[in-house]
Amino acid sequence: MFTLAAPRIAAGTHHREAVPGEGGRWPLSVVLRPDPGTALARSLDVLTQEAAALAGPGHWQTGQLGSAHLTVRALEPRREHIPTNDPTAARYRSALTRATSRPGGGGAGADTRPSGEPAGWPASFRVTGLTLTPGTIMACAEPLDPAADTFSDRLTTELGPDAWYETTRRDIWYLNLLHFTGDIARPAELIDWVASRRATPYGTVAVSNAELVRAELATGNRPHMRLVEWVSG
Repeated sequence: MFTLAAPRIAAGTHHREAVPGEGGRWPLSVVLRPDPGTALARSLDVLTQEAAALAGPGHWQTGQLGSAHLTVRALEPRREHIPTNDPTAARYRSALTRATSRPGGGGAGADTRPSGEPAGWPASFRVTGLTLTPGTIMACAEPLDPAADTFSDRLTTELGPDAWYETTRRDIWYLNLLHFTGDIARPAELIDWVASRRATPYGTVAVSNAELVRAELATGNRPHMRLVEWVSG
């Protein structure tokens, strides 16, 4: 990815994110978010700020605290307005609930993990370095156990026909730090900055909760697509 993306960034022909609209990117999705209190989340936040300083203002700082996430799967094209009683979103929520359910259900030996934590979790990841894509800077994540892939497969099964939007399991795990939205202020320096961190380990994190989220543009000093957990009415 780095080899293909770096020349585009140097030439200014990189992908530019636009404010999402109906039928576009940033739809209802299932994600895993590291707890903002973890050392890894704080490291990603610092890296995001460093990358943003080189890229210039306006780019989406996706890797900031509370925003950094691993996407399990997107579920549909973006819908701008989703009513709280939307039947399709309710089916997504039900599928997620079943995928995170646990056998037992009370009594001696029952699983007492919090609701939303699938059996076999937490899912642990090691962040092994950074890379470039034509539109982002990402932190590469390596699963340390099968929990995340197992959960992804189980969610696909529970979704049934509603799993139509993504038909194959993602073959890599990652956390985006920056989404480019326009020209990059210092492209050569940004490329060198990422290149020097491609094999730098940044630690591990255990994620214990899967969320069904929608995304809203948050502006200000650190613009980003803010993830909001979707809850049915």
